[in-house]
Amino acid sequence: MILRAVFLGLLSCSMIGFAQTPDPCATAPASCATLIETHATSQMRIPNTAVDVAVGVTVTGKDLAEVQRAMADQSNRLLAYLKAEKAERLITTRGSFTPEMRYDKSAPNKIVGYNGSSQVSFRTSPAKAPDILAGVLANGGNEIESTVFTPTETEIADARRRLSEEATKTAVQQADAIARAAGMKVVAIRNISVDSDNVFRPMPFNGGVMAMKSQTTPMETASGDEQLSMRVNLTAAATR
Repeated sequence: MILRAVFLGLLSCSMIGFAQTPDPCATAPASCATLIETHATSQMRIPNTAVDVAVGVTVTGKDLAEVQRAMADQSNRLLAYLKAEKAERLITTRGSFTPEMRYDKSAPNKIVGYNGSSQVSFRTSPAKAPDILAGVLANGGNEIESTVFTPTETEIADARRRLSEEATKTAVQQADAIARAAGMKVVAIRNISVDSDNVFRPMPFNGGVMAMKSQTTPMETASGDEQLSMRVNLTAAATR
């Protein structure tokens, strides 16, 4: 009981002391900062200076060994051509061999042939793309599966830096203008963040319509450009 009385007495004293502590914002409002939240978005268009291409190589035959030899021949011919054309980022992926079956209700299923396929991807420039796309189909490639026109990673990174700087400066100017309109001035920047949802995604072009093995003439392409934007969110502290 004695300990409880002592505890209650100390708690009462602390609560009285807390209640008597003056609120600095009430007694000196000029010393309390007002938070100003604003944002700014900068946009720019940058040219597509690279083309990422995916090419399909397919072979059919009655014998697996025959299909494997034909696949190796077409793939090697295609890679040699692309290396001679100074194509970048050469990668061979998705290689597979599958049996072609004949189904008969009155007899066991029978393998009548094999299909082989692989994908070769590479990067080139928009200026060289028309000739290379035509040459691909004459040097082992069966289908141009996709072409993606895009700026380079370095160009995208440089553009983002410039956009971030511009958006930050604009957001700071907005905060200053808001503070001045309210008879205040910005004394500190409390928080800055960049909108993480703003992700650059180049648009692919489906090249399935180019699956013509006899096509040897250059195919006209238009590289175009891409729009990139960055949003900066800013919280500023202002006082009178």
